[in-house]
Amino acid sequence: MNLSALTTKPFRHYLIGNAISLHGLWVQKITIAWMAWEATGSTAFLGWLAFLNYAPPLFFGPFFGVVVDRVNIRKAAMTTQTLFTLGALVLLGMYLAEASGRMSLSLVALFIGLVTSAQHPIRMAITPRLAPQSQLPSVVLLLSLNFNIARVVGPAIGGSIIAAFGLTAALIFTIAAFAPFIFILNTLTPRPNKAKPKVSMKADFAEGLSYVMRSRFIRTATLITGLFSLAGRGALEILPSLADGVFLRGASGLGTLTAAAGIGALLAAALQIVMRGPIKGRLPKMSMGAAIAGPLAAAVLGSVAQWEAVVFIVGFLGFTGTLVGVGMQSAIQMQVEDHLRGRVMSLWIMVAMGGIAFGSLLVGGMADALGLALALQIIGISTALAVVTLLILRRIGQIRESR
Repeated sequence: MNLSALTTKPFRHYLIGNAISLHGLWVQKITIAWMAWEATGSTAFLGWLAFLNYAPPLFFGPFFGVVVDRVNIRKAAMTTQTLFTLGALVLLGMYLAEASGRMSLSLVALFIGLVTSAQHPIRMAITPRLAPQSQLPSVVLLLSLNFNIARVVGPAIGGSIIAAFGLTAALIFTIAAFAPFIFILNTLTPRPNKAKPKVSMKADFAEGLSYVMRSRFIRTATLITGLFSLAGRGALEILPSLADGVFLRGASGLGTLTAAAGIGALLAAALQIVMRGPIKGRLPKMSMGAAIAGPLAAAVLGSVAQWEAVVFIVGFLGFTGTLVGVGMQSAIQMQVEDHLRGRVMSLWIMVAMGGIAFGSLLVGGMADALGLALALQIIGISTALAVVTLLILRRIGQIRESR
């Protein structure tokens, strides 16, 4: 897989603006998590905030997917980025007013989740239209690389700012990082969508859902992504309780763990650069293996007593998460035409984000009730078995179809 999309000016400009914004996003993420941990010391509340952040795509993602295929995609992208900036301003004002309690943090997390549920299908619909169709695998890979570089650097920046200057400075950094992307988006001209007769939104949604349900390939890729998210990504949402509640490492420890996940993800993205790109109609073998290995790694995370081993396992979760996410997303994107992209990818997002939402809620709730180690063991092992079962059933179906 190559980096050919960098030669296309509109996509390159988008990538630069997105990189700046993503660093703000990760600083904001670690800031909210630390505010919640400082205020409550509850793993369950961390899981609840993650649920509010990731659950809206589960309920509203398909609706926004239909909308994305019908609206001016550039203006839609500018709107969501403006709302992200507004949310950061509200969070800063709330903190300065000393009003960052459970309810206010929950409302902010829900607001960010709602905006994210629109932003995800917009991002997946606009970026392929900023480069030629032949560069689509490169577009997906570069976006993942961009995301994971920020995932490494952003938490380190956030943890350092919080430790040295406090939460106010971290929130100001977030606002400053969000704003420039709005102006960059205003300069872009995405490839126009294919003209088609206007029908009802219900009919548009039914068309996208029917397309997904008819494709065993897309169904399997989507379910694997969701299952991995349940354990592999869900475990990464309770890192504050691991960093400070178990190892007493404070905000800098949280930054270390989050950066470790980012380093693992970055290594996975680099591996995908040097390897051959996905073959149309085939699920990536590395992604299928990672979908089993990741949940098993999550199962041992809470039982490890050495800090260095925990950092390594979290890094491995980041590594497997990127192999699954980028591999399955690339495989699906290669199957879909532009006029269906928003709807199909919104369904993929719905399952992926829903897995994270319910995974974090389960891990957080079970950790408070049963202990972190047992909670991760139950969810991790169950998820790995579910992925194995899904792959076996898929193989049986393929054998039957070939007869």
